[in-house]
Amino acid sequence: MNGLLVLLIIVVLAILYWWLIISTEGVFLGRRMVVWLYDITAHKYDDIKEYTPEDEKILVVDPILALCQQTETALLDVGTGTGRVPYFLLQDGRFQGDIIALDASAKMLAHAEESLALHSPTHGVTLLHQDAVPLPFEDGRFDMVTSLETLEFLPDHKAALREMVRVLRPGGILLTTRRADWEAPLFLNRYHSKNGMIALLRAMGMIDVTVQPWLTTYNLVIARKPISVPQYSR
Repeated sequence: MNGLLVLLIIVVLAILYWWLIISTEGVFLGRRMVVWLYDITAHKYDDIKEYTPEDEKILVVDPILALCQQTETALLDVGTGTGRVPYFLLQDGRFQGDIIALDASAKMLAHAEESLALHSPTHGVTLLHQDAVPLPFEDGRFDMVTSLETLEFLPDHKAALREMVRVLRPGGILLTTRRADWEAPLFLNRYHSKNGMIALLRAMGMIDVTVQPWLTTYNLVIARKPISVPQYSR
């Protein structure tokens, strides 16, 4: 009987570990745990994600370029990690404009800096060690804000979204993602259905909100800030 009890405790602890550390990447253990986990995996993160120029052109570069409304776009990438968005935009060569890419993990940013150093010049890319809340920018600073595979790992994803909306200029575009695989509900209140994500962004004053297939694990979410901005829901 005692042996069965010990076995049950081990199984429960293993499941709890998998949920807290592996599946949800420490998000329910607090910001410091999330940042620490990204710090210790920064050196192998790109290998884990298996980014390729061919895939990233389809997944990242082409959608951003299709949504750019002017040649010299001011773009903010929130949760840039190892610099996925700026790196592949520069590698592609068609994007014209300034990019500010921020992340809370210093080691992920260090890896991003090394990768971006391969491009000379870097076309106005600025890396910033910074949390998503609050964003250190004035209202309406950017033409586009991107935040890919990031929201569910932020301490307060709704506050982060409000900040992204705030720094968008009227008419600007938000490009983000929602978790959509079988593990998505494990993020509890951080998980939103397709309709729930649309409703959340509309409540923040965004319009033309669409949720599109993207990866097996994520949907791509696109929204526009109206020219005339209503009062955001808090």
